[in-house]
Amino acid sequence: MSGTRSIGCYGEPPPDLPDPRREIWAYDGALSILLGQLLRDVDGVPPERRPGWWASCVEELRTQARVSDLFFDVALGLDADAREELAEMFDATADRLRERAPRTPGQADDPYLVFRGDHAHDVGPIAELGQALSALLRGTLPAPPPGALWLYGAPGGRTTISPR
Repeated sequence: MSGTRSIGCYGEPPPDLPDPRREIWAYDGALSILLGQLLRDVDGVPPERRPGWWASCVEELRTQARVSDLFFDVALGLDADAREELAEMFDATADRLRERAPRTPGQADDPYLVFRGDHAHDVGPIAELGQALSALLRGTLPAPPPGALWLYGAPGGRTTISPR
């Protein structure tokens, strides 16, 4: 069974009440698969071609992929230019995920993947989560319905969750 977790883009301690334009919830299994793919993608790039800020963030991304009960501030302390680079990386990873078959527990030996649950994960909602993280980083996430936050990575795609 997959749990949910909170993801924000604050660059500072999150407020007491979540900001629906700067915070979402995600299935932790979907986030793990997304971050695992992002890590795999960047590891495939020669070190001299990786963004200069990557080395300071890679361990946090690995931790977020492995540990399911942490708040994830996708801003990662990055400046605006680096946030845009990361947003582009999430978009590219989302595009690559759409070209793949569903992720299954049999892939648990993949060193980049922390698989949660005993069922296949459709990559469509995971790619949609990647695009939502890009939107968070760019400040373009559409507002959810009043009194709700977006929930990404769920089977069937984006839905809402009550922050209470």
